[in-house]
Order: sequence, then C-alpha cells, then structure tokens
Amino acid sequence: MKNCKLIISLLLILAVMCSATVVSVSAGTTYIRGDANCDNEVTIRDATIIQMYIANYSVPQFNIIAADVDGNGLDINDATKIQKYLVGLNNQCQIGETVSDNTQPTQEEYELPFVPNK
Repeated sequence: MKNCKLIISLLLILAVMCSATVVSVSAGTTYIRGDANCDNEVTIRDATIIQMYIANYSVPQFNIIAADVDGNGLDINDATKIQKYLVGLNNQCQIGETVSDNTQPTQEEYELPFVPNK
C-alpha cells in the first residue's frame, strides 16, 4: 500500500510538472482539438504522444494547446478523452473540431499538493 501511494504521488508530481509547460502561440492560430502530433487528424497516435510527453519522452512535434482537449492543463485525462472519442464513447470536448485560438495564452502557477505520510 505504501508503494502504491508513493507511485501515485510520483505520477502526480510528474503530471503537474509537465502541465506547467507554457507554449506561446500567436493570436489567430488554428488547430484541430486533439491533434497533438500536428498531422491534421486525431488518431490513437495523438493519445500515445500525449502519454509520451507527460512521461518526459522526447516527441518530435507536439502541439500542447491542441493536446489539452479539456482546457484544464495537459494531463493523462486528455489522452483518455481522445481514446474515448476514437471509440465513439464521448465527445464533450469537441475533439476533432478546428479551433481558432484568438486569445493569448496565460501562464498559471501550480502548487504541488501536500501528501501526508501515513
């Protein structure tokens, strides 16, 4: 049980560190929501490349704005939502739709949660 808590804590820390990445895009940028690898379609490769990015693997081409399908910061939930979209379960995030980003990105501060040692 202790090892499980440690692994979950480490994964959470990794996810928070990755989600704090800031990408600058110019106003008016157009992209396909969920197209993380910039190949103009949403496929399982996009979910995979999101998982690789979160795990700090080198990815050749990555659009963090398109990958963050729910707008809550990039995390494993974005990859899961793409997978659900691909099998037809859910598309509340409008994955696959072309988006014109007319807003300037903002930088948010993230604080690591306190995990008590039990």
